[in-house]
Amino acid sequence: MRSTRDFLTGVLTGVAIGLLTAPRSGKETRDKLKEEANKRSGDLKDQWNKGVEQVKQGYEQAKTQVSEYTDKAKQQLNEYKSQAQNEYDKQRAKSQYNDTVDQLADQTESGINSTRESLKID
Repeated sequence: MRSTRDFLTGVLTGVAIGLLTAPRSGKETRDKLKEEANKRSGDLKDQWNKGVEQVKQGYEQAKTQVSEYTDKAKQQLNEYKSQAQNEYDKQRAKSQYNDTVDQLADQTESGINSTRESLKID
């Protein structure tokens, strides 16, 4: 950026010196200076506008990429969440099954003990 600015400064200085040393009347020289200044400022405005447009395009591309990455991350998060929920549900079902088996075993043992007591002869 600095080299571009230095180059433009050199060009403008060279043009100004060339115009000032040219054999013209004061009015012609001033008109020529105004003309050159307008031309150069127009060129700078064009370069500025091109730079602004490039920045806008870069911003839009970055915005699109960030949006795509965000969508992918959300999708992956939802997949992991679903997997975790499925695993949790499996563990919960196993736990409920084991609890039911334990309850039935306790009831069976209680029934057996009760039957033994009723069959004992005193």
